[in-house]
Amino acid sequence: MPRKIIYFLLFLALSCLTMAGTKGRIKGKVVDASTGEPLIGANVTIIGASLGAATDVEGEYVILNIEAGVYDLKVSYLGYQTQTLKGIRVNADLTSYQDFSLSSEDISTATVEIIAKKPLIKKDATNAVRMATSEDIEALPVRGVNNVIALQAGVVRTNGAITIRGGRADEVGYYLEGVSINNPMNGGRAVTISQDAVEEVQVQTGGYTAEFGNANAGIIRTQLKSGTSEFKASFEHITDNVTFKSSDDMFDGEKRLGAYWYGYDETSFSLSGPIWGNKIKFFGNVNYQFRRDADPHAFPEVNIGMIGEKTPAEGGTGDSVNLGINAGPQRGGRDQQYTYTGTLTFDFNPILVRVTGTYTDRDADVMNNPIAGLENNRRSIDYMTNGSFNVKVTHVLSPTMYYELSGGYFESTWTREDQYLKDNYWAYGDSVANADAGVVFHRSDMDKTVASRHGRYATPYNKSIMGFTFVGPGSVVASHGKNERSNITFKGTFNVALGKIHSIRLGAEYTQYTMRSWAIGGQTALAGILDTQIGLDENAGLTEEQIKRNILINRGINNYGYDVLGNEYDGDGFMAPHKPIFASAFIQDKIEYEDIILNLGLRYDYIDVDNRQLIDPTRPETGVVKNTGELIDAGWTDSPTFSEVSPRIGISFPITDRTVFHAQFGKFVQQSRLRDIYQGYYRTSYEFRQSYAFLNPVGKDIKPTKTTQYELGFSQQLTDYISLDISGYYKDIKDQTIFMKQNVAADSPFSEYYTLTNGDYATTKGLEIVVRMRRNAGLAFNASISFQDARGTGSNPTSNAGIIGAPIDPDNIFVPKFVAPLDFSNSVTANFNVDYRFAEEEGTPGFLQNLGISLLGRFNNGHPYTRGRGVANLEGDQRGRIPVESLNASVTPSVFTIDLRVDKTFKLYDKLSANVYVRVINLFDTKVVENVFLRTGASDDNGYLTDPDLVANKVDQYGEIYSDVYRAINLDRYQEYRSATGNHLFGTPRQIMLGVRLEY
Repeated sequence: MPRKIIYFLLFLALSCLTMAGTKGRIKGKVVDASTGEPLIGANVTIIGASLGAATDVEGEYVILNIEAGVYDLKVSYLGYQTQTLKGIRVNADLTSYQDFSLSSEDISTATVEIIAKKPLIKKDATNAVRMATSEDIEALPVRGVNNVIALQAGVVRTNGAITIRGGRADEVGYYLEGVSINNPMNGGRAVTISQDAVEEVQVQTGGYTAEFGNANAGIIRTQLKSGTSEFKASFEHITDNVTFKSSDDMFDGEKRLGAYWYGYDETSFSLSGPIWGNKIKFFGNVNYQFRRDADPHAFPEVNIGMIGEKTPAEGGTGDSVNLGINAGPQRGGRDQQYTYTGTLTFDFNPILVRVTGTYTDRDADVMNNPIAGLENNRRSIDYMTNGSFNVKVTHVLSPTMYYELSGGYFESTWTREDQYLKDNYWAYGDSVANADAGVVFHRSDMDKTVASRHGRYATPYNKSIMGFTFVGPGSVVASHGKNERSNITFKGTFNVALGKIHSIRLGAEYTQYTMRSWAIGGQTALAGILDTQIGLDENAGLTEEQIKRNILINRGINNYGYDVLGNEYDGDGFMAPHKPIFASAFIQDKIEYEDIILNLGLRYDYIDVDNRQLIDPTRPETGVVKNTGELIDAGWTDSPTFSEVSPRIGISFPITDRTVFHAQFGKFVQQSRLRDIYQGYYRTSYEFRQSYAFLNPVGKDIKPTKTTQYELGFSQQLTDYISLDISGYYKDIKDQTIFMKQNVAADSPFSEYYTLTNGDYATTKGLEIVVRMRRNAGLAFNASISFQDARGTGSNPTSNAGIIGAPIDPDNIFVPKFVAPLDFSNSVTANFNVDYRFAEEEGTPGFLQNLGISLLGRFNNGHPYTRGRGVANLEGDQRGRIPVESLNASVTPSVFTIDLRVDKTFKLYDKLSANVYVRVINLFDTKVVENVFLRTGASDDNGYLTDPDLVANKVDQYGEIYSDVYRAINLDRYQEYRSATGNHLFGTPRQIMLGVRLEY
């Protein structure tokens, strides 16, 4: 066993098993209201829980080990009146400060109740920490955890992907209840989280402590709600069917109150309360979402009518189609999901147990080209599940010492299949099997002389009109595939407060994933190929299963964790599942003096990606048989492991109780997304044997990316209810993944091939300004503006693929050496939220009481792109486009939108209330330009119809109607741009939602 692993396991044993901190604490002082003298031995307890503390000789107290949430505190002392503080917010890993002044019982014998004020400054935060609590989230005009995250300073959302401070999307770490819920293959969050189950979302855009790792750009932490001391229930329903029409009218193309009806319905039910006094508490939420069109866009109406070609005798195809689609929502975009979330807390002090879990079951139609598939309503369906489950045990050894042990499990699955033949992909191209399933393949009536269009294994005939393809009725559009990803995590910490100064946390973490994947292209051809292969003399001695295996290997099967035929496989060798290991250990000391707070940490990371690579990359023949694609075990070796030590230093300077400076320095390491290194070995063999290289290159040995970050910040409470926060940062990012060419030995039977490796780098810097206004006289206000300059040699691993594939100098491998603005860099983003609540008090008219209005404004100045010109392919392969400017020199148009929520609460009974609201997304129906055509820089013109050299021959051949058809397909419906980049030209149009929420 390597010495580093032995040292790591020894440290693991010494420090137990770790978990990322999810607990906060309350700290303060209790004094005599008249004299200011400290009260020794005063009791400070959390109502409804066994947690509490007694004040020391200086009247100071600290309560540790508190889950994030809102609590009531009770302070009592013999001879003094008791005080109750209601609604103090505790945040994960931060301290809530609360002092008390008690009056003598001679002055008042009644218990005094105080409503806690939301603190404007967290003086113990040594880095930029932005939070949204359950109360904040509920009042916003938008729903969805990602929408809440995107409002935080330093966060940029481009084409649906969240990036932080100029890092790539896979460099953001996601945590739920302290457990990583990253998607290890692609990056992003792998677990669905119901908004109504969230207690707190915390975004740290950099400088997080040593207990967090494998996330170079920032971390997003979510805490779930806990059970309550009294039974509480809520029910909420939301719909965009604002005029309550029948579902038969779903696609009529009409607007309702100025917005299309996209078929959105959401229902959420929550229940919480105690089970055994306050010893056991539970919280549960069930959320159901249904969307008839899961990707709303304001598609215009297409009403061209019948178009067709000349008959074969006249030199055409004889095909015709009625080209007409209503505006608004699209068919074939159905998406529904159920999410179940629960928490259980067991308070058997000194043993505390917390059990949390969330599970989502989802199925969705895969949206097809709405015009190309005009006459084919056959769908492929995605079936998905994901879940995260965690058990955490806390043992309180003393008021200043405790340890935590936890175990967690994560799983996600995905399967895509045809709606009729399901996973029987061998039958996708068999007309008999399809007919048995109730689908008859479309055949051409105009040309019965072409044999390839007929017969049992001929796929449906696609119509061709004016050079545009329309998929024939009954065509199989699915390509069956599947994957499974799971992990098991063991964690724990040992936490001790040494006096009033040092709070030490140390521990370690061990996570092992199990990764499976299976995919193969061209599945409609398999049935015919199998029929032919079975009839060949050379296959006479083979079973049908052996023949199928050979077919799939020769067609590039991509499998691991499944055998070639798609059966789950747990053996060894090239088909084994990948089981990467991520392990870490850390020690963190939070040092708190009156005028300075230090966070000093050291982290050790160990990564084993469990992958294999060629011993000699210049000789693929040592690992692959050229003729058959079979694999040679002796030519492969295990990819090396990686380990790194990373220091973290954070400093906070509370100059006064209203002025705080902070500074941070840290080094971070993160394994790149696993999709960049994982590929079925038979697929790798297949790609080695091709004469062309633009397939799916991966790098079998990609080292982790390294980031160094510096941050300096300043927080100032301007008034009793307004604060200002300013943070500046600089980041240096190295060893990001890059696309490269691999040369082979001169006598190798294989050609050069393409791979991924380390090589890209980036530097980012920026400034973030946040203004917060605590609710005052009914008004609350939050605003932020972020300035960012993110530059690098590549925005993603294949940014330089075009110049590698079509090199200026074929004899030299091109390596980017100059930085340019990154695709996802927004130089300016800004958000503001104004929320006004009319109180239920005398003097307020009855119809205004408990009425709330919330406005959310969002601005970004667009993202960079490169103008280019081309003829063969206007927007697609970079090799067909010639840039006309330096890389990413242009910027898409800026965008500013307003969202609105208006709600009113009605008291129905003593404890039952109803909140009725209207929510409007994109209130003014702003045309949100997210992307442009790279040839023109416009969102409504790709340069084709306005270029006589390109379109003249087509118009001469088909007439002016050709321009109308082209515009409908490639402009009005955005298909050319989407097929080239996968991104929409326009964002979400106006949507109106009605909602009602009952609370008990």
